[in-house]
Amino acid sequence: MSFVMNALVLHGIGDLRYEQTDMPEPEPGEVLLQIKACGICSSDIPRIYKTGTYHFPTIPGHEFAGQIAMLGEGVDPKLLGKRAAVFPLLPCRECEPCAKGQYAQCRHYNYFGSRCDGGFAQYLAVPVWNLVLFDKSLDYKTAALCEPSAVSLHALHVAGQVKGRTVAVVGAGTIAFLIAAFAANQGASRVIVCGRSSAKLEFAGKLGYGTVNTREGDVEAQVKAQLDGEGADIVFECVGKASTAGNAVEACGTFGTVVLVGNPEGDMTFEKNTYWKILRQQITVKGTWNSSYNTEVNDWQDALSLMAASPDAFSSLVTQTFPLSEYEAAMACVRDSSQFSLKVMFEI
Repeated sequence: MSFVMNALVLHGIGDLRYEQTDMPEPEPGEVLLQIKACGICSSDIPRIYKTGTYHFPTIPGHEFAGQIAMLGEGVDPKLLGKRAAVFPLLPCRECEPCAKGQYAQCRHYNYFGSRCDGGFAQYLAVPVWNLVLFDKSLDYKTAALCEPSAVSLHALHVAGQVKGRTVAVVGAGTIAFLIAAFAANQGASRVIVCGRSSAKLEFAGKLGYGTVNTREGDVEAQVKAQLDGEGADIVFECVGKASTAGNAVEACGTFGTVVLVGNPEGDMTFEKNTYWKILRQQITVKGTWNSSYNTEVNDWQDALSLMAASPDAFSSLVTQTFPLSEYEAAMACVRDSSQFSLKVMFEI
């Protein structure tokens, strides 16, 4: 017997529709997850409106949490009814990175919400391996922040020792605020958020962070004014534009580290003087991608532990929620930079 569900289905670039589609059935080793909450990632916007997914039709969405509603063959019956967030990457398990447990670097991966159907739906079939269980102490909206939280924690791991060091974050989106929070939690001596939105910078100030408005002149000078004339020890670039990558280098101090987090919007170029600064001040530039999810390092379990310890600190980042049927208003909220929002989420 087949059943239908409600979902947001992308039929082509800019052609997102709220409609009924077939409910998936769990294969052996999978569960059927009833999705309760799914965040809209900044990467979903170009995916829906500019570049498209890898095929059409596709159900977008990769930041989600829900309740296990059905079990495929061979799945532990104790999982039925459990709550879970989902690691959205589906590794091939055959390439060299997979053999080392570095699944984010898999050469032939699949991915919920872009390469296959994702979380903007009532149900999704998910392999047991991808489930990250949590208990009733967390609500579904908070748990749906696990994906950006894991990405943010991973960026901190890539940066290295944070305790006692000064940190600047370029960008004022969800991941930028999560990185700022984790840096403070790990003992950074000072955290500065650099962005263009006065409302978001005001929010950052209320959380105890220093702020720099990148619209108001020299970023390097503004950062140094708050750090006794020095640049930051570690700077995280969380936007993905050439201009903000340049701002990240400007904010960095001698022998400091810049960690590139934001997905690029297009070609990335540095001005000559910015490049000179990297050379002359021996700045280390690192890239970070996705999160670690293996038996040795599991950013997802670490993120959920931090969420359980301070749920309000995470839930405060969810600023707007919508039902799937109001997807046009939800997407407009994310796309309208004049409107204050951090994480916009579907409650399903």
